[in-house]
Amino acid sequence: MIGHTSPPWPRTIKIIAAITFMVLAALAFWRFFEFVQLFVLAALMAFILRPTLAFLQRWLRLPRGVAVFVTYLFFVLVIAVVGLVVGALVQNQLGGLLANILETGRGITAVAERFIASLANASFQLGRFRLQMPAIQSSEVLPQFYESLVGQVSGFIGQGGTLVTGVAQTALVTLTRGIVMVVLSIYLLLDGPRIFVFLKHAAQQVGYSDDAALLMEDFQSVWNTYFRGQVLLAGIMGVLVSITLFILRADNPLALGIVAGVLEIVPVLGQYLTMGIIVVLIFFQPEPALGMQPWLYTLIVAGVIFGIQQIQGNVILPRVHGRTLALHPVLILLGVLMGASFAGVLGAVLAPPVLATIKLFGSYIWRKMLDLPPFEHDIARWQDKKLED
Repeated sequence: MIGHTSPPWPRTIKIIAAITFMVLAALAFWRFFEFVQLFVLAALMAFILRPTLAFLQRWLRLPRGVAVFVTYLFFVLVIAVVGLVVGALVQNQLGGLLANILETGRGITAVAERFIASLANASFQLGRFRLQMPAIQSSEVLPQFYESLVGQVSGFIGQGGTLVTGVAQTALVTLTRGIVMVVLSIYLLLDGPRIFVFLKHAAQQVGYSDDAALLMEDFQSVWNTYFRGQVLLAGIMGVLVSITLFILRADNPLALGIVAGVLEIVPVLGQYLTMGIIVVLIFFQPEPALGMQPWLYTLIVAGVIFGIQQIQGNVILPRVHGRTLALHPVLILLGVLMGASFAGVLGAVLAPPVLATIKLFGSYIWRKMLDLPPFEHDIARWQDKKLED
């Protein structure tokens, strides 16, 4: 109809529509969370490869489609080369690490035997009562445990046909998801500029283009800083731990350094896991260095690793992440635990940037509600102006 003008919605209708939309979005997020994870992984892959794509377009003047193809080809080649080099370097180290793990298992078994032996015929005085422990020999208890374990393993192996079928199905699903993730990431790289243009255009329609531009800039800064920082921290920790354990003459220093570097990707919690794994393996390694007692040698190694972690957390980390991820360690640890319970390893790794993003947008909303300048640098200028007035 020519000349028709649609009347604006009343405020109440807008609120009802907004609440309904958020409820439906939350239900869809909960119902299709598996696909949300897949999309998030694709977005992360596209985000990580974006600097390479920008370099190819800026310096080689390649069309975007060609640049995307070259970016993924380069990514596959890098992964292959790194896999071959690292595999060649750590082959012997991993073999030694596996031997160390088996030796650790035997050591734990020996400790259990001594503990059970110490309980045999022991007595405890409780007031007027004396409790006498039965004469249990470790040679009687542990074989029963082994027989039970072997029986369970045999039953598990007896279901070989079902196991093979399950593994095949899992491999097929994983392959399918991987293909879908790569395809999604390619589309995100190809159409990334259009998404930002759409967001900017939508913000201009309601008069918030400058706010949207600053929020998107800060958002990209948070995630760029986090990913680059975590990769750098993982590399630094892996190198420092490898060199330190080599100097201390520990077994398999390169393999343990790689373990420390990989676990460093998990914020805060990864350090505790690194310390626990290294301490256990060092304590049960066959021949402690310099003829030391195992407990003394383990204490020295733990102290040095703890010192490295303190330097990493108090000196290196603030300079790598800066103020972009200015979050308290306790808050990060809680976020990692909640993220792990919600989305597994992916949730644990992404907890800090998600918290920083929530802080960014939450701070903006809070300041807008209080009629304050929405960004920190505007807050400083606003306070100076108030003082002048």
